[in-house]
Amino acid sequence: MNYRIPTALIGGYATVAFFVFSATVAETWLLYPNIFRQVPESLVQAQEFMSVIAVGDVMRPLGAAMTLCALVAAVAALRYRVARRWLAGSLTALISGQFLLSILYLWPRASILFDDRDEHTAAEIDRAAAEFVTGQYFRIAAAGLAALCAVIAALECHRVMISTQRSDTNSE
Repeated sequence: MNYRIPTALIGGYATVAFFVFSATVAETWLLYPNIFRQVPESLVQAQEFMSVIAVGDVMRPLGAAMTLCALVAAVAALRYRVARRWLAGSLTALISGQFLLSILYLWPRASILFDDRDEHTAAEIDRAAAEFVTGQYFRIAAAGLAALCAVIAALECHRVMISTQRSDTNSE
């Protein structure tokens, strides 16, 4: 069986997953110290700074691309019966730690911090900011785990591809 297709597809997913992890870390380390420096005043300044392109304008399409790549990689892993466990681990981290965590935990807090700030007290905004930053670190961990599992899945595919090529060469 030719394992070039799943190796390329799962390797592509691993590349995208690692890029999304790197972008998440960069976003957190470069932007968040300024955004959450002196809540709520820093939130107003951050919102003005990100009036043209906000973090969500970049990260949501990246997340969608990663999800699409993950689904394609999952189909390849199932079809070729290779790297399924590592890919399942990556998908679990992606779905629970990035997708669901973002929608169910981070987005409501982001609404308090940016969209509905005028409707909340300073204490509620401070609490939402602290909870958001904590949730973001869980999101980084999930993105790192998703990327790590995807890279290991790609390496497993590569190992299977090389070993089948060697066995095909030896049998000739």
